[in-house]
Amino acid sequence: MALSISNVFDANFYRAANADLSNFNDAQALSHFQTNGLNEGRLFSPLINLNFYRASNPDLANFNNSQLLNHLQNNGVAEGRSFSEIVSLGYYRTNNSDLSNFSNEQLFNHLKDFGISEGRYFSSIFYLFSYKNFNSDLASFNNSQLLNHFQINGINEGRKFIPYFEFDYYRTNNKDLASFSNKQLLEHFQVNGINEGRKSSSSFDAGYYKANNSDLTSLKGISLVEHFDFYGFGEGRKGINDYGGNTLNTARQLSINPSFIQQLENVGSSDPYDYYRFDLNQSSTVNISDYSVFNSVLEQVLDSKGNVLTSRNTAVFNSATGIVGNTAQRINLSPGTYYIRIQPQAGNTNYSLLISATANTN
Repeated sequence: MALSISNVFDANFYRAANADLSNFNDAQALSHFQTNGLNEGRLFSPLINLNFYRASNPDLANFNNSQLLNHLQNNGVAEGRSFSEIVSLGYYRTNNSDLSNFSNEQLFNHLKDFGISEGRYFSSIFYLFSYKNFNSDLASFNNSQLLNHFQINGINEGRKFIPYFEFDYYRTNNKDLASFSNKQLLEHFQVNGINEGRKSSSSFDAGYYKANNSDLTSLKGISLVEHFDFYGFGEGRKGINDYGGNTLNTARQLSINPSFIQQLENVGSSDPYDYYRFDLNQSSTVNISDYSVFNSVLEQVLDSKGNVLTSRNTAVFNSATGIVGNTAQRINLSPGTYYIRIQPQAGNTNYSLLISATANTN
């Protein structure tokens, strides 16, 4: 069953993404899109990216936008083709058991009409709750607003949205992409970068992950991210080679702010310490939330001279019991330089570290 124009065109999103059309009613918006906007390459849906559709499907490389949209409506969705950097109908079906018997067209319509507002999982590379956690100024946004904001503003602004991809990190660590826009970077990562084993974030290196796990040699593309997200991190597999600093002097700098930043790392016998540094220019409440996998790690906050200010064992995750223990702490700190030191209590273990800081008003 082909998708109609009403299935793929979102008038509210079209107005929000194109300020010059903000006063158009729905009929005017649709007419403009069909007459001008489609050929001009204007954004018209938070779920569809025609440039990505073209890049992901080589047999459509010579199609113009009108041909692409027609193909997507009549063939592409039904065939399960990739049409967005952050939407996967296959992932949506797999992670929502009540939709297991839905056709691809039914999945698309359900996601558009219900799934987004319900906060359902539809992507291994974009989580609505993560985007909110990483961007505190969006705390009051509902799920539809979060998705629209990411597509209209967040990508261009280089906002953090998942631990496995960071715009500036991907650009900096892949010199041939230095001139790419953020939209081009995200598209490149999905279409080419993962399969090429490119470094995509401070928490995940697809090339390292594949090379160090012989049972994953057959995995390609986003399947590598999905494996680490669903299984690898919880199994204690390393997603990157030693990002945290090993001494106080080589501590990895964290630029903390009111939004949480997240680091996924590993410590063990061959890497007994991870050090992170953060600087405060005013008195602040620092929030630290973390857990380790199978084996607890010791998390310590140090002052600029390396003196221990706080010390605690992290909560522990395993597949049988989930997370056990207290994951969070709050500490009031004066302006200055501070460090976080992570060290294993027993054996090798992955850990997740989240940290934010809010200036004290009193």
